[in-house]
Amino acid sequence: MRSLPYTTPEQMASSRRALVVTMFALLGLGTVMVYSASFVKQLRRFGADSMSEPFQGHLLKVLVALVIFLVCLRVTPRRLFALAKPAWIGAVALLLLVLVAGTELNNSRRWFDLAGTSFQPSEVARVATVLMAAAWMAAARDRVTELAHGVLVPFGFVAVAAALVFVEPDYGSSVYLLFMGVLVIWLGGARTKHLVAVFAIALITASVYGWQRFGHVQGRVNHFITPDPTSQVGYGLTSLSSGGVLGLGLGSGFGKWGLVAESDSDWILSVVGEELGLVGTAGLLVLYALFLWHGTRLLLGLRTRFSLIAGAGLLLQVVVQAVLNVAVVTALAPPKGLPLPFVSAGGTSLLVLCASTGLLLGLARHPEEDPVLEAPWAASLTHRGVPGS
Repeated sequence: MRSLPYTTPEQMASSRRALVVTMFALLGLGTVMVYSASFVKQLRRFGADSMSEPFQGHLLKVLVALVIFLVCLRVTPRRLFALAKPAWIGAVALLLLVLVAGTELNNSRRWFDLAGTSFQPSEVARVATVLMAAAWMAAARDRVTELAHGVLVPFGFVAVAAALVFVEPDYGSSVYLLFMGVLVIWLGGARTKHLVAVFAIALITASVYGWQRFGHVQGRVNHFITPDPTSQVGYGLTSLSSGGVLGLGLGSGFGKWGLVAESDSDWILSVVGEELGLVGTAGLLVLYALFLWHGTRLLLGLRTRFSLIAGAGLLLQVVVQAVLNVAVVTALAPPKGLPLPFVSAGGTSLLVLCASTGLLLGLARHPEEDPVLEAPWAASLTHRGVPGS
């Protein structure tokens, strides 16, 4: 799995600090942009006297996310490995529960309404599935090249969660979860030809059914193939490009005045481009590049299979989500509601991303701790039929 040199302890410490600083920079920029992007919508909805209340709600979510980040920071590889299975079972239970007790909106059940805010189980399920797949692949060790132990069993964990998200219905999130799970399985050492075959069958099946069953899937693909300047994508692109090099100035954008829907969440990048210009947008992308750089340096300092596979999954879900959001806003991918990590307003996504970053840093604090050796179920899987065991 490893052909690159280990990161030294000094470099690990430096990258841990840098990753925290980068996350805080993204959260800070996001908080400013959420206020700028949302005040028009809140002014219309609540009036001038209470327009700051939703922004205060976002600040509260940021504070809660930071508390969760600090808690996750103290989770050791041993604890995280032990939590992988119950976390996945709990996430599947939540996905089942939301189908019968969730809030119905636009003929779908994806959220729970909790004390005036929403909670989306699919966000939690994605992380739990990544950790479960990582735990299995770490425990399987030499057996990952087998079709059953290297692909079918771990893909089963991924497929169950993705299928439950699919029937909410949430086609985009289910495919994203499926992709992240398959990526972790591949990083764990599964044979590429086995994995590609299974993934292709699942993706084609989901795509054909989704195309026939869900009209919005057809609409989004058609908008992507045949761009419409009066669509959400068209307005987002217009807003993004109208800022020029330096932007119109913070708070001076026009897109948020009704042209760009969800300007404070999924399409906040268009507001960044309009108000902060090319310079501000490039600076935001540099922060994500720094997050990837320092996260990768941390991965190269991890000495055990579980920490390396799980850490890669935790890091990549942040980076892949950022790439997908940018691709959607710039019309390089079909429209999909996906928050810009740490920047967009949103409760569940923000909590999960901060938790994932904390878990990654927790793994990096204990680079040599191998939890697989101490887990009975993992030991039985590792030593059953493995040469030399």
